[in-house]
Amino acid sequence: MNNSKVRIPQEIAPDVFALAAQLYAQENQDYSLEEIMQAGAEVQIPPDVIQQAIQQIQAKQIRERDRQRRLKLILTSGGIGAAIALFGFWTYNTFASNATPSGRSLEVNLPSANLPNANRLEIPPAPPPALPPTAGTTFTGEVKQYLLNPEGKVDGLLLNNGLQVKFPPQMGDSLVGMITPDTKVSIFGDSGFSTRFGQEVRAKKITNSQTGQTLVEQPPTTAPQPPNLSNYSTLSAEGTAQNWLVGHRGEINGVIISNGTIVKFPPHVGEQLASMANIGNTIQAKGFGTRNRYGQILEATALSVNGQSVSLQPKAITSP
Repeated sequence: MNNSKVRIPQEIAPDVFALAAQLYAQENQDYSLEEIMQAGAEVQIPPDVIQQAIQQIQAKQIRERDRQRRLKLILTSGGIGAAIALFGFWTYNTFASNATPSGRSLEVNLPSANLPNANRLEIPPAPPPALPPTAGTTFTGEVKQYLLNPEGKVDGLLLNNGLQVKFPPQMGDSLVGMITPDTKVSIFGDSGFSTRFGQEVRAKKITNSQTGQTLVEQPPTTAPQPPNLSNYSTLSAEGTAQNWLVGHRGEINGVIISNGTIVKFPPHVGEQLASMANIGNTIQAKGFGTRNRYGQILEATALSVNGQSVSLQPKAITSP
């Protein structure tokens, strides 16, 4: 075409450009992004439109490769594996076919699957609903002291055999009204992991062995309230370790020292102490907490064991 001023009708312009691209493709195996942009500029196609077209084509290629992979899985799997792969393939294509370049979320209604030749694939019936857990273990011992939460509320008992009995704090008033230190008790509940530092039991029922009074775990009747900051004060404590406190998985999360103070710290601190924690360790702690007629408890912000400072900072998360 020697006359560059000849006008091409709008109706055939796309076909002309597509055919020209096809003829050019026969001579070239691939193109750089700059070449495509240049070609588009010559026919007044904005660069952002070309970029969007490239992204959509790349996305289509990715979907096609994934479709081929799933088809191969269907062909090489049998029975349940093939059914799962087929359902996954259908679900994926449903989402992919409704995808939009804007990235808006889509609502897709999945119809019930009708599997042909059902005799080849028998889906077992759903298991019956699990029964409420009733299992537990009974323990006995003598109360050594109350255990407190950071607000100073009684939420458990330390027995003279080292057993650490935990109870919901909303039942603390009922607990102290029925059981005092030196009382022999029977505990029914879920036992945690036993370690050389002790064992936690989540009590379902506590019985005063002397009076026969029993306290059964009850759900809270009111929503939990945020802690009252006015109840907290700066505290410090020093003494020797009498009992190391543990969580349900056996992780160290505190210590009771010789003056009865409960020193609490996060479980990641207990990981540092696992190899050095022993009865009789010298403990120095500073932090914030409460003191009342039931005892003293503090959340440590500074801690040392046998004169060695213990870091309370959580472990840094490093990228792989």
